[in-house]
Amino acid sequence: MAIISTFCKKGGVGKTTFIAYLGHYLAKQGKKVLILSVDDQNSVFKVFGVQDKIFDANDNYLEFLIAGHVDLGDILIEARENLYLIKTLNTDKLSLKLTLERSQEKKLQHILHEYASYFDYILVDFPPSSSRITEVLLDISDHILIVVGLDALGLGGFINTIQYFIDNEIDLRGIKYIVPNGYSKNRRAPRISLEQLTTQAQEFTPHAVVLEALAERSIIKNLQAEGISPFDDEIKSELSSYDISNKELLREDLSHMFATLEID
Repeated sequence: MAIISTFCKKGGVGKTTFIAYLGHYLAKQGKKVLILSVDDQNSVFKVFGVQDKIFDANDNYLEFLIAGHVDLGDILIEARENLYLIKTLNTDKLSLKLTLERSQEKKLQHILHEYASYFDYILVDFPPSSSRITEVLLDISDHILIVVGLDALGLGGFINTIQYFIDNEIDLRGIKYIVPNGYSKNRRAPRISLEQLTTQAQEFTPHAVVLEALAERSIIKNLQAEGISPFDDEIKSELSSYDISNKELLREDLSHMFATLEID
């Protein structure tokens, strides 16, 4: 079992999309996958079209499990075959509890250890903001993937992320991959940003691998509007032939990238 986190101190770079699609890819390989959302918006549910599950019950959040009010299986929400999600309710309050009651950290770690006996992978989706729960989960992650948008603001987010790790004494060697996102060979800014990111990564995270840049694809927004993953074989919604073609191209690109990751 491996705990894998995607993180960046910049919103809108594609962290949730990336980890959702990675989780679905692994699930399609026959792996048992759990995605833990530490983002109160629980956007990963929308990626899979199960956003109605966010508010379908009042007691199936991570916080209730940590408080001992529910069991492990009570908060699991099935998004696809072999793929389950966990949602959070108030991470600020949870982080305060983790700060004031240090025993809660061990309890959270114990919960993840218990889930590890059932799942092959636990993936963690963070918001761009940081808190104590962010520090705890990053610290115990086996692999951290930093998703970086290929523009000036995205590069700033990468530097802020590095500084965040340093300030909170999180081992930079835990960052295994840098994921450049939003590349376009016909646009100057993404090309320059990719060059700068590669240089910065070599300086600050020499142990990390900078992956091949993911192309900017409008199809992603179209798929997410319908709650469709590129790894869905059966599509209940009506997509245009153009969208279906681009969905398959996206699936091929992601499959190629995911197959190269060493995350076991």
